[in-house]
Amino acid sequence: MINKEVEQVFFDEGYRFCKVRPEEIAVFYKYDQEGFHVVIVVDMDHGGSLNDGQQRVMEERVKGLFFRPESLRGILSDFSEEFPVHHVEVLTLLLGGDMEQIRTLCSSCNNTWGYLSTQARLLIYENQPGDFGGLRQALENMHMSGIPGKMDDPGAPKKSVKAAFLQTLRDIRNRKDLPYATVGIVAINIVVYLVLEWLGDTEDGLFIALHGGMYPTFVLYDHEWWRILTAGFIHFGVAHLANNMVIFSAIGSRLERAVGHIRMLVIYMLSLVGGGLLSYRVMVYTGDYAVSAGASGAVFGAIGGLLWAVLLHRGRFEGLTTRGLIFMIVLSLYYGFTSMGVDNWAHIGGIATGFVVTAILYHRKQQRY
Repeated sequence: MINKEVEQVFFDEGYRFCKVRPEEIAVFYKYDQEGFHVVIVVDMDHGGSLNDGQQRVMEERVKGLFFRPESLRGILSDFSEEFPVHHVEVLTLLLGGDMEQIRTLCSSCNNTWGYLSTQARLLIYENQPGDFGGLRQALENMHMSGIPGKMDDPGAPKKSVKAAFLQTLRDIRNRKDLPYATVGIVAINIVVYLVLEWLGDTEDGLFIALHGGMYPTFVLYDHEWWRILTAGFIHFGVAHLANNMVIFSAIGSRLERAVGHIRMLVIYMLSLVGGGLLSYRVMVYTGDYAVSAGASGAVFGAIGGLLWAVLLHRGRFEGLTTRGLIFMIVLSLYYGFTSMGVDNWAHIGGIATGFVVTAILYHRKQQRY
């Protein structure tokens, strides 16, 4: 039997129960946006056992069944066969067992979370999805309320303010899904902008060129190749900075949850360089020189990386779809080519670099912690 508290979490989130055998395994499903979100719960505290091969077979079998709802006639009593099914997302929740067993399964299987019942602790490793339609928060709220010694326990000893603060810092440090790389990149761009704005006028092209912007003459004749890199952290005024950072915050945080912190940094930096190099080469080829600066090449690189992640997750990931992401890319490039003063080749170089680098670095079955 599955833990009643865990079962209630699924019901509260709108999932329905699908009875299967053996009893140590439960399947919860929810029809959403013309597809199914399915969670396979394996109660490893009460006889459930699983190895990586069995988990892959079970996941594919469940996914196949929900792609063909007619095969579940009589089981999904609330679902009409007239509803379209365009995607099936499957998550496996290992309930109980030990940390080593969960770690081993998560290293070789996709879409797998662990929940240590004895510690009331949800385990999500870096190579696994950071959320599943809001289910993470619901499970974390459940285990936070169930830990002895929390503030909602009237019989628990009161913690000092200092102890509570230190515990909060430890919790933040242990949260691997927080987008540290994204936040760090945004912070660096803001600090660089504030320093340059204090020194002079960031909307003046000559000032930007003298303080690290990319101008082909400096690179071609003075061999200042470092400008390809530094230009990506310099912006023409606060509006330019805000536009790039707002977009990157939304895109980068999603990509980082998929690929991890280090890979995120690698994708960002290589996309920045790839976009800058293509922009430089095109300017040298056409002879149309201009001062180039801004993080948009790297931002488009993050978009390209996210496109690969969405494709790898069968067209739907972190609330994004392949069609929606491609539409956004086309619209952004169209806006760039129909506007003045936009470094479109940096955008194209960035998105191509980001897509390729992410494809090389991010393979769901080969991810490690």
